[in-house]
Amino acid sequence: MDAQALLQEFLGSEHGQSATAALASQGVSPEDANQYLQHAVEAAHAHVQEQGEGMLGAHMGRNFFAAFASGLVKGDGLMGSLKDGLEGGVGGRVVEALANKAGLDSSAASGVAAALTPFLTSFLSKKLGG
Repeated sequence: MDAQALLQEFLGSEHGQSATAALASQGVSPEDANQYLQHAVEAAHAHVQEQGEGMLGAHMGRNFFAAFASGLVKGDGLMGSLKDGLEGGVGGRVVEALANKAGLDSSAASGVAAALTPFLTSFLSKKLGG
């Protein structure tokens, strides 16, 4: 599936609608939300395509392990911490994409990514059967 098809499927899903609502609750306009979601889905799609470089992709390991360790410290247990790690890794990719492609500063990109990444990773987990 190409990134555009994945974007359309995500936007039409409950996860995509929830991500849009989360961005709206932060005061993000519908036009900006669509742009941010497009960049986020493209970043996630790129990660999925990079699986040949390892389970975590080429450069997301640091974000994964930081979020994984945080989950363990918070008492999320092993499975909850793995979920936290996945969100941290994909979230890092989303922040990078928002900063580079949408022109957001790192603080704004982090806030946007924090709002939409849980919905995106949940959608991808269901879609990829994980």
